Amino acid sequence: MGQNIDTSAQWNEFYKKKGDYLVELSQNHYMNKEYKKCLELLSQAYSMYTKAGATEFAEKIKARFNDIKAKHFAKKE
Repeated sequence: MGQNIDTSAQWNEFYKKKGDYLVELSQNHYMNKEYKKCLELLSQAYSMYTKAGATEFAEKIKARFNDIKAKHFAKKE
């Protein structure tokens, strides 16, 4: 019982795969014009990539999130 097992690499891999899945799922909702659900999934994917330490992917997702939000949820004045 005294052994310390490092599973951080496995968790990072899990978070990265979960992020990939959420991005793929968000694309499906985007194509079906379900923009709010798409943004929710992209937000979750951003969180997963951040946990995984995949900052490059996280920044791409953040940019995609902001693009969709600006395009489909811009305030009409």
